[in-house]
Amino acid sequence: MPHFLTGWRLHLTTLGLCLAVFLVNIEVTIVSTSGLAIANDFHGVHKLGWILTGYLITYTGFIIPWAKSSDIFGRKSCILASLVIFAIFSGACGAAQTINQLIIFRVLQGIGAAGGWALAFLFVYGMVPPDKYPLYGSLMAADVSIANLAGPLVGGALSQPKTWRWVFLLNVPAGLVTVVVLAIAIPNGFPFHKNYSAKNMVNRTTGYFLSKVKRLDLVGATLLLAAALLLSTGLLEGGIQWEWNSAPSIALLTISGLLWIAFFWWERLVTMKEEWPQEPMFPWRFIHNRQWMGVLLSSLLNGLPFYIFVISIPQRFETVNGLTPIQTGIKLLPYTLVAAFGAVFANGIAATGKIAPIYIMFFFSALGTVGAGCMTTIPSVLEITPAIYGYQVLAGLGIGGTYGMAILYVGHVVERRDAATGSGALVEFRILGGALGLAIMAATIENYLKSHLGPLLPADTLNALLKTSTVIDTLPADVRIAVLTVYADAYILLWRITTGFSAAQFLAIAMIWKNPQIEVMGKEAPGMAAET
Repeated sequence: MPHFLTGWRLHLTTLGLCLAVFLVNIEVTIVSTSGLAIANDFHGVHKLGWILTGYLITYTGFIIPWAKSSDIFGRKSCILASLVIFAIFSGACGAAQTINQLIIFRVLQGIGAAGGWALAFLFVYGMVPPDKYPLYGSLMAADVSIANLAGPLVGGALSQPKTWRWVFLLNVPAGLVTVVVLAIAIPNGFPFHKNYSAKNMVNRTTGYFLSKVKRLDLVGATLLLAAALLLSTGLLEGGIQWEWNSAPSIALLTISGLLWIAFFWWERLVTMKEEWPQEPMFPWRFIHNRQWMGVLLSSLLNGLPFYIFVISIPQRFETVNGLTPIQTGIKLLPYTLVAAFGAVFANGIAATGKIAPIYIMFFFSALGTVGAGCMTTIPSVLEITPAIYGYQVLAGLGIGGTYGMAILYVGHVVERRDAATGSGALVEFRILGGALGLAIMAATIENYLKSHLGPLLPADTLNALLKTSTVIDTLPADVRIAVLTVYADAYILLWRITTGFSAAQFLAIAMIWKNPQIEVMGKEAPGMAAET
C-alpha cells in the first residue's frame, strides 16, 4: 500500500514537480511568439509547423511509456531521467545551426518532456490522499496555465536573431535545479518507500532487469509513435510538399490509419493475454469504461483549440497587425491568464461538493465554444478590434475550466492498477489533440495562402513569402494590404474549424453521464479504492 508524503518532503516534492511541469509546458507556448522569428532566421517559415509539432509528437508518443516505465523502474528514477534528457536536448536546440537540426533536437527534447509532464501528475496520486486531489489538481492545472501564460512573454522578449537561442538554453540550468530538488525530496522507493530496502532494491535491479524490460509494451509504444508521426506528417505536408490527392499524402494517411488500428488491436491482445509479460500501454478495459473514454476524448478535443489559439493568435497579431513578438505576448494575456484562472475556478467549484463535475464541464465547455465562435467574427482589417480581448477571455476561461475538471476525474473513474496509465493517457490525449491541432493549423494556413495569394503575387515572390514572412515588408503598399487581408481571412477559416472541435466536446462530456453522477468530494475515490 502506498504511503503519503508529509512535512518538508511533501512541500519540496511539490515545488520540484511544479518546476518540472512549468518547464516542459512553457516550451510549447514559448514558441508561439518566438517561432516566427526563429523560422525567419533560418529562412524556414514553411517548416515552422515542424518546430511546434515535432516537439509534441514525441511528447505525445512517450507519455504513457514513461508512466508505465515508472511502474517498473520506479517513479523517482524515471522522472529524474526524463528531466535530464529534457535539459540535454534543450541545450542542443539552443546550439542548432540549421532548422533541420533544430527540428531533430526538438523531437528528442519532447521525449524528456513527456516524462516530466506525465510523471508529475502521477506523483500526485501517490503522495496525497484522495480528498486532496482537487487541491493538487488545481495547483497542477494552474502551474500549466502559468507556463502557458509566461511562454509567449518570454518568447517574445527573446525573439531576436542573437537572443532566441536562450528560449532553449534557459532550460539547462533550470532543469538541473529541478533534478536536484526532486532527488533530495523524493524518498527512494516512492510511493512504497516505507517498505523500501536498499539491499533488496539492488538485488531486484541487478537480478531482474531483463524481466522488467519485458514488462514494457515496446510494440505498443512503437505503433503509437509511428501512427502519430505519420498522421502529423500527412497533415503538415499535405498540400504543401505534395498535393492532397497525391501518392505520398494518400500513403501516409492510409498507413497511419492502419497503424492506429494495429495499435488498438495489439493493446487488446496484450490485455487479454494475461500470461504475457507485457503490461499494456492502453488497457482494453479503458474501452469498456464509457466515463473514462468520455474524459479522454474531452481531453483530446480540449487540446485542439487550446494549442491552436495559443499559437495562432500571436501569429495573427504579428503578421497581420505588425506587432512585435513581445507585444503579441502581452496581447495574448487575456487568453492565457484566464485559462489559468479557469482551471483553478472550476476545481474550486468542484471542491465545494455542491455541483457534480459533469455539470461544471458542460458549463465551461459551452464558454469555450462561444469564445471560439466569437473569434470568427473578427473583421479582416489591419487594425486590432478590441472585442478580440473579450473573445480570448471567454475561450480561455472555457478551455481552462474544462481541462481542470478532466484532471480531477482520473482518480475517480480508473482502478488503482491503472493510475499510471490513466494519468499518462489523459495527458497523452490532450497533447495528441494539440499536435493534431497544430498540424491542421499549419496545413490550413499554408494551403489557404497558396490558393489565394497565387493571383496576387509572382510565383517566386510567393515561394519566398512562404519561407519568410519578412517578404511582406518589401511589397508595394496596395499589394501588401491585399496580402495581409488574405492572411487575416486564413485565420478566420482556421478559427471556424477550431469552433467545430470545441463544440464536439459536448458529445465527449455526455459520455461521462452517470446516474447518480460521479462525485469527487466527501468520498474516497472509487477507482483508487479498487486495489490496495
